[in-house]
Amino acid sequence: MTDLLYGIHPVYEALIAGRRAFKKLFVSKRRQTKGVQGLLERARAEGVPVQYREPDYFRSLLGGLVHQGVAARVSDYPLVDIGDILRKAETDDELPIVLALDGIVDPQNLGSLIRTSLAMGIHGIILAKDRSAPLSPSVSKASAGAMEHTLIARVPNLVTTLKRLKKAELWVVGAHAGSEQRVDEADFNVGLVLVIGGEGKGIRPLVRKTCDYLVSVPQKKVVDSLNAAVAGAMVMYEVVRQRRRK
Repeated sequence: MTDLLYGIHPVYEALIAGRRAFKKLFVSKRRQTKGVQGLLERARAEGVPVQYREPDYFRSLLGGLVHQGVAARVSDYPLVDIGDILRKAETDDELPIVLALDGIVDPQNLGSLIRTSLAMGIHGIILAKDRSAPLSPSVSKASAGAMEHTLIARVPNLVTTLKRLKKAELWVVGAHAGSEQRVDEADFNVGLVLVIGGEGKGIRPLVRKTCDYLVSVPQKKVVDSLNAAVAGAMVMYEVVRQRRRK
C-alpha cells in the first residue's frame, strides 16, 4: 500500500524523517521556487526518482487540493507501539508526556494537534481505531509535515490503553470544559497522559471516568467551548511551562 503525499512541507519533512519509503517524487514543470529546489536537492541525495509533470497532471491526481506543484508516492504511515513512545521518553531522560486523542475526526484539528505536540516535545500520540480521522496525506499537510516526525499509535480500545499506562505510573488527565479544576492549578510534574476530546462532544463518558482527574481552560463565557486543537494546545503549553519553570 502507498500514500500520495502532497505539498512542499509534508514531502520535505517525510524525506528528512526517513520513516517512509519514497517511490517517486512528482514536481511541476512550472514550479521552481526556493522551497522546491531544496526538496529536489534532498531527493537526489536520497536517490529518489524525480518526474517533472505539467500542472494538469496534479489536477488529475489531487483535484482542487493545495499541492504547491509537489507530490510524492510513498509507503504507508508507520504506526508505532505504546512501548516505543515510552522508550522515547526514557531516551530523552524526561518525564513522559503522551497525548491521547478521543474522537478527533476533523483532519485540520488532528493536524494542528500533531504539529503543536511536536513543538511542545510530546513523546507520542495515541489514537483510537474508531472515531478518529485517518492519518491521511491531508492530515500531514495540515500538520505542515510534523506528522512525519511524530510517534503515533492506534489502539483498539482507548480505555484499556489508559489503564495500562496508569499501571506504568503515568497519571491520566482529561481536558474537560465542565471541570472546576483549572489547568493552571494542576501539578503536571509527573509522568502524564493528556486526553483531549473530540469536536463538540468532548471526551466520552467512559474515557472521562478512566481519567485520574479533569482540568478545564479558564475562559469568559463568550463562546460555548474552545476548538479541540486550541484547547489541546493550551493544555500542552501549561504542562511544558510548569516543567521548564521547575
